[in-house]
Amino acid sequence: MDNISSDPVSQFLSESDQYFYRDNFWQASLYKQVESLTLEQALWRPAEDKHCIWQLVRHINYWKYWALKYAKEGVKDNAKEHNWAPLPDEKNESNWNADKENLKKLHEEFKSVCSGLGQKLFYSVNENMVFLRTVLYHDSYHSGQIGLLRSLQQIKPIV
Repeated sequence: MDNISSDPVSQFLSESDQYFYRDNFWQASLYKQVESLTLEQALWRPAEDKHCIWQLVRHINYWKYWALKYAKEGVKDNAKEHNWAPLPDEKNESNWNADKENLKKLHEEFKSVCSGLGQKLFYSVNENMVFLRTVLYHDSYHSGQIGLLRSLQQIKPIV
Protein backbone atom coordinates (compact mmCIF):
# COMPACT_ATOMS: atom_id res chain seq x y z
CA MET A 1 0.00 0.00 0.00
CA ASP A 2 1.21 3.51 -0.78
CA ASN A 3 2.48 5.58 2.11
CA ILE A 4 0.18 8.53 1.47
CA SER A 5 -1.20 10.72 4.21
CA SER A 6 -4.83 11.77 4.24
CA ASP A 7 -3.67 15.20 5.42
CA PRO A 8 -2.69 17.27 2.36
CA VAL A 9 -0.32 19.52 4.32
CA SER A 10 1.60 16.55 5.74
CA GLN A 11 1.75 14.99 2.29
CA PHE A 12 2.96 18.26 0.75
CA LEU A 13 5.71 18.54 3.38
CA SER A 14 6.74 14.93 2.89
CA GLU A 15 6.92 15.39 -0.88
CA SER A 16 8.85 18.64 -0.42
CA ASP A 17 11.46 16.77 1.62
CA GLN A 18 11.57 13.95 -0.91
CA TYR A 19 12.15 16.47 -3.71
CA PHE A 20 14.77 18.39 -1.71
CA TYR A 21 16.74 15.63 0.08
CA ARG A 22 15.91 12.20 -1.32
CA ASP A 23 15.31 10.29 -4.52
CA ASN A 24 12.20 11.28 -6.40
CA PHE A 25 10.51 10.28 -9.60
CA TRP A 26 11.73 13.16 -11.75
CA GLN A 27 15.34 13.94 -10.96
CA ALA A 28 18.07 13.84 -8.36
CA SER A 29 17.10 15.87 -5.33
CA LEU A 30 18.02 19.53 -5.34
CA TYR A 31 20.31 19.30 -2.33
CA LYS A 32 22.03 16.10 -3.48
CA GLN A 33 22.91 17.84 -6.74
CA VAL A 34 24.86 20.59 -4.97
CA GLU A 35 26.06 19.22 -1.64
CA SER A 36 29.30 17.62 -2.88
CA LEU A 37 30.19 20.13 -5.61
CA THR A 38 33.54 21.84 -5.36
CA LEU A 39 33.94 25.58 -5.66
CA GLU A 40 35.36 25.13 -9.15
CA GLN A 41 32.34 23.06 -10.25
CA ALA A 42 29.92 25.56 -8.71
CA LEU A 43 31.58 28.44 -10.60
CA TRP A 44 31.83 26.71 -14.00
CA ARG A 45 29.86 28.36 -16.82
CA PRO A 46 29.03 26.91 -20.24
CA ALA A 47 29.64 30.39 -21.71
CA GLU A 48 30.75 33.73 -20.32
CA ASP A 49 27.23 35.22 -20.28
CA LYS A 50 25.50 32.18 -18.69
CA HIS A 51 24.80 31.45 -15.04
CA CYS A 52 26.86 29.05 -12.97
CA ILE A 53 25.48 26.63 -10.38
CA TRP A 54 26.40 28.92 -7.51
CA GLN A 55 24.36 31.75 -9.05
CA LEU A 56 21.42 29.37 -9.47
CA VAL A 57 21.64 28.34 -5.81
CA ARG A 58 21.66 31.99 -4.72
CA HIS A 59 18.72 32.71 -7.04
CA ILE A 60 16.74 29.77 -5.61
CA ASN A 61 17.57 30.98 -2.10
CA TYR A 62 16.45 34.49 -2.86
CA TRP A 63 13.07 33.48 -4.24
CA LYS A 64 12.38 31.12 -1.35
CA TYR A 65 13.31 33.92 1.06
CA TRP A 66 11.10 36.32 -0.92
CA ALA A 67 8.10 33.95 -0.87
CA LEU A 68 8.53 33.24 2.85
CA LYS A 69 8.69 36.93 3.73
CA TYR A 70 5.62 37.63 1.61
CA ALA A 71 3.72 34.74 3.22
CA LYS A 72 4.69 35.66 6.80
CA GLU A 73 4.65 39.46 6.66
CA GLY A 74 2.68 40.34 3.54
CA VAL A 75 5.73 42.28 2.34
CA LYS A 76 6.77 42.11 -1.31
CA ASP A 77 10.43 43.02 -1.59
CA ASN A 78 11.68 44.64 -4.79
CA ALA A 79 12.65 41.43 -6.56
CA LYS A 80 14.48 43.17 -9.40
CA GLU A 81 17.05 44.41 -6.94
CA HIS A 82 18.15 40.95 -5.72
CA ASN A 83 16.78 38.52 -8.29
CA TRP A 84 20.23 37.69 -9.65
CA ALA A 85 22.42 39.20 -6.96
CA PRO A 86 26.15 39.02 -7.68
CA LEU A 87 28.29 36.34 -6.12
CA PRO A 88 30.21 37.39 -3.03
CA ASP A 89 33.48 39.25 -3.59
CA GLU A 90 35.28 36.36 -1.89
CA LYS A 91 34.56 33.33 -4.06
CA ASN A 92 35.84 30.66 -1.70
CA GLU A 93 34.75 27.29 -0.31
CA SER A 94 33.53 28.90 2.91
CA ASN A 95 31.11 31.24 1.11
CA TRP A 96 29.99 28.49 -1.27
CA ASN A 97 29.31 26.20 1.70
CA ALA A 98 27.41 29.01 3.44
CA ASP A 99 25.08 29.37 0.46
CA LYS A 100 24.51 25.59 0.41
CA GLU A 101 23.68 25.70 4.13
CA ASN A 102 21.31 28.60 3.46
CA LEU A 103 19.59 26.41 0.85
CA LYS A 104 18.89 23.83 3.59
CA LYS A 105 17.94 26.46 6.17
CA LEU A 106 15.42 28.05 3.83
CA HIS A 107 13.95 24.65 2.96
CA GLU A 108 13.43 23.91 6.65
CA GLU A 109 11.88 27.34 7.21
CA PHE A 110 9.63 26.75 4.18
CA LYS A 111 8.37 23.52 5.76
CA SER A 112 7.85 25.18 9.12
CA VAL A 113 5.84 28.06 7.64
CA CYS A 114 3.77 25.72 5.47
CA SER A 115 3.07 23.48 8.44
CA GLY A 116 1.99 26.46 10.55
CA LEU A 117 -0.40 27.62 7.84
CA GLY A 118 -2.18 24.26 7.78
CA GLN A 119 -5.12 24.09 5.38
CA LYS A 120 -4.85 27.82 4.65
CA LEU A 121 -1.83 26.93 2.51
CA PHE A 122 -4.12 25.19 0.02
CA TYR A 123 -7.45 26.96 0.37
CA SER A 124 -6.27 30.55 0.12
CA VAL A 125 -6.16 32.25 -3.25
CA ASN A 126 -4.28 35.23 -1.85
CA GLU A 127 -1.23 35.99 -3.94
CA ASN A 128 1.20 35.44 -1.06
CA MET A 129 -0.12 31.89 -0.53
CA VAL A 130 0.04 31.15 -4.25
CA PHE A 131 3.68 32.27 -4.35
CA LEU A 132 4.49 30.12 -1.34
CA ARG A 133 2.83 27.01 -2.77
CA THR A 134 4.45 27.39 -6.15
CA VAL A 135 8.00 28.14 -5.00
CA LEU A 136 8.66 24.42 -5.48
CA TYR A 137 7.97 24.79 -9.20
CA HIS A 138 10.64 27.45 -9.34
CA ASP A 139 13.07 25.23 -7.41
CA SER A 140 12.35 22.34 -9.75
CA TYR A 141 12.97 24.41 -12.87
CA HIS A 142 16.37 25.56 -11.65
CA SER A 143 17.22 22.13 -10.25
CA GLY A 144 16.95 20.85 -13.82
CA GLN A 145 19.36 23.55 -14.92
CA ILE A 146 21.78 22.50 -12.20
CA GLY A 147 21.54 18.91 -13.43
CA LEU A 148 22.32 20.05 -16.96
CA LEU A 149 25.32 22.10 -15.81
CA ARG A 150 26.57 19.05 -13.89
CA SER A 151 26.18 16.94 -17.03
CA LEU A 152 28.01 19.48 -19.20
CA GLN A 153 30.91 19.30 -16.74
CA GLN A 154 30.80 15.50 -16.96
CA ILE A 155 30.16 15.22 -13.24
CA LYS A 156 28.96 11.76 -12.29
CA PRO A 157 25.14 11.68 -12.07
CA ILE A 158 23.43 11.31 -8.71
CA VAL A 159 21.89 7.83 -8.44
